[in-house]
Amino acid sequence: MTLKPLLLAAAMLLPAPVAMAAAPADTLKVIEVDVEGGAATLYVTPQGHSLLIDTGWPAGMGGPNAEPGKSPAYVLNSAERIAAVAKAAGVTKIDYLVITHFHVDHVGGVADLLKLIPVGTVIDHGPNRENPPAGSPPASLTYATSTLYPAYLKSIAGITHRVVAPGDKIDIDDLHLIVTNAAGALIPVSLPGGGMPGVGCASAVPKNEDGGDENFRSVGLAMTWGTTRIFAGGDSIWNLETALVCPTNRIGPIDLYIANHHGSGLSNSPAFLRSIAPRVVAVDNGPTKGGDASSFDSFRASPRLQAIWQLHKALNPQVRNEPDAHIINVPDSPDGAAMDIAVGKDGTITVSNPRTGKSETYRKGAKKK
Repeated sequence: MTLKPLLLAAAMLLPAPVAMAAAPADTLKVIEVDVEGGAATLYVTPQGHSLLIDTGWPAGMGGPNAEPGKSPAYVLNSAERIAAVAKAAGVTKIDYLVITHFHVDHVGGVADLLKLIPVGTVIDHGPNRENPPAGSPPASLTYATSTLYPAYLKSIAGITHRVVAPGDKIDIDDLHLIVTNAAGALIPVSLPGGGMPGVGCASAVPKNEDGGDENFRSVGLAMTWGTTRIFAGGDSIWNLETALVCPTNRIGPIDLYIANHHGSGLSNSPAFLRSIAPRVVAVDNGPTKGGDASSFDSFRASPRLQAIWQLHKALNPQVRNEPDAHIINVPDSPDGAAMDIAVGKDGTITVSNPRTGKSETYRKGAKKK
């Protein structure tokens, strides 16, 4: 099947996005693609230039489980979902692809995606250094980073490839990005808007679990769109987050927080969340991946919080989910809907739910929810 019919077929299988009525001409589109607990977020400027952060799973991984006794229905893979969302957003080329780190749920879709849509520049933190323990069974090596990284390099051969370090900048029209952390290193100075003491640093406790060394090496990005500030840290882990804000808050207040590590409790430290004080939190969790109870507690403690939105309803009974109106995919509803976020340069953030057909708008200065 050629590219155009394939993308058309993929788009028809996904829930339709919500029409954004009279969106200002300077609106940045931020679309959290549902890659079933992986990560893939597409940013599109009014000029049509694009940034994709991560690519979800390889084909055959990450889809919902079939019901007992039934054959699984065909489910779009991560790359097909990304390509369909890009097409719906009017994107014919991914100008910048950032791979935050080399775990399978972030880098797994690269090879499949490159068959569907061209990419201009690929960005990452540099070589993989997470290796499996000696004596690991061969079956466990298929999706180990030591296997995925060379396959990734092969797939991007011939594409402009940039390795970034903290402090590096990327400009996409009026979307300005600064690398806050990469390969385990942190930005050495505070960003504009940062520099104040961190909140809760005296009571901050470390967490030794990290889910693998590649999480520690994730690329973190602070972005500005006019006066609106966005943070997306991949799977940046708890101790690294705390170091970014303690004793000095190098990040400053954030308007839109793309929750680190799918909302996992291995990330989202209370000191970090209280220090960056997000107004709107977008969680790219799956039904049984990410979206941990401790993370929701930390989100809700943000002194400026106006809303939390989830890609999926967390099935863990210990999690206090947001109301269904703030959840894009719930049990017994069609799967695969994306979270559509419109970001204005004045701090206005509008989140749309394709499942309900409704949107909510959050403005700077509004009261905490």
